[in-house]
Amino acid sequence: MIDELFKDYYKYSDFYDIFNKYRNYEREMRFLFRMIKDKKRVLDLGCGTGTHLNILENVGYIVDGLDLSENMVELAKTKAKKARIFKANILDYKIDEKYDAIISMHSVFNHLKSYDEFEKALQNSLDHLEKDGIMVIDLDNRRSNDDVYDVVDGNKRYMECFYSPKYSMQIRTINFTIGLKTFTFEHEFFIYKKKKLEEILDKYDVSYALLTNFFRQKANDESKRIHVVIRKNG
Repeated sequence: MIDELFKDYYKYSDFYDIFNKYRNYEREMRFLFRMIKDKKRVLDLGCGTGTHLNILENVGYIVDGLDLSENMVELAKTKAKKARIFKANILDYKIDEKYDAIISMHSVFNHLKSYDEFEKALQNSLDHLEKDGIMVIDLDNRRSNDDVYDVVDGNKRYMECFYSPKYSMQIRTINFTIGLKTFTFEHEFFIYKKKKLEEILDKYDVSYALLTNFFRQKANDESKRIHVVIRKNG
């Protein structure tokens, strides 16, 4: 029996930290530290509950974040005490500041609906990035119909995936069982093609690399994840 069906992102905050409890954040942060190095002022797009902000803040970075979900924003404020955290959309956020680095982890850009939206979000972010600044975009690139099942501290998650090559979209239906209640969350992931990403990036005065697996390996269309690392030319 399904107790609640969520069609949007906003309530996902209730389950986010439960099922990311054992995520390998250390590996992600090693990659980020290599990419942003001494870039001290960092903006996190789609900051979620603020785990990356918290880690960056604790090692001396000055951080801000934004998220579309008010629930996520409130949770992030409890983790990153010094950060300004905004409820905003990556497509059109406006902050009266430029950053040394902008990061977007955990597939935030996959929630966009098209290459036009990707470019709009990219251009907006480049406007907020200092010259010689670094931007890191973490993309899910799975083109599969595989289902995923996991259990964390007795809480269960079952994810059904359907990939449509025609629309470059993976549709995910996620069933969470928390205690005695089951919740279902549905969302769509736009899956990008490497060549199209390169065509967009080539329009701008940037240097970039498309990497995978949180290493310096070059990504391809079969990579499970693509990490777009961009340097804004000075």
